[in-house]
Amino acid sequence: MVVRSILPYRKVVQKPPRIPLPKLLNTLGDHIRRARLQRGLLQRDVANIVNVSEDSVTYWENDRAKPQVQHYRSIILFLGYYPFAHETESIAGKLKQLRYCMGLSYEECGELFAVHATTVWAWELKRNTPSPHRQSLILARWESLPEFVKIQTPLI
Repeated sequence: MVVRSILPYRKVVQKPPRIPLPKLLNTLGDHIRRARLQRGLLQRDVANIVNVSEDSVTYWENDRAKPQVQHYRSIILFLGYYPFAHETESIAGKLKQLRYCMGLSYEECGELFAVHATTVWAWELKRNTPSPHRQSLILARWESLPEFVKIQTPLI
């Protein structure tokens, strides 16, 4: 009697469903996913561009984590626009936009303007107002940002 050691087996695997482009861009991860899919990139490619792990990009896109502020600069450069929806008319809004575009923590921003980190935090929340001298420093730095960053709507 002969016994076949290998039985014929055929495994059928379905292709995972295609994830459509996000229609509403509510989170930073939605912005990243949309830009990535429109450019035909893999999460690994975005991770290399932004200089993070592939898992980080996955977590951002699935809204399981938010990027740290130090990665905002490279994310904004990857997107080609400023993805955050906050007002930028006041000095507090300009400071927040400047901090995000430069990828600065409160401490690093405080060192930049020679104040304590909690002072920067209070300025952003409009609890305090910077002195006229510091306002002019903030505005000068903000003016030096590229124009595409000052526009808050996606250009894609």
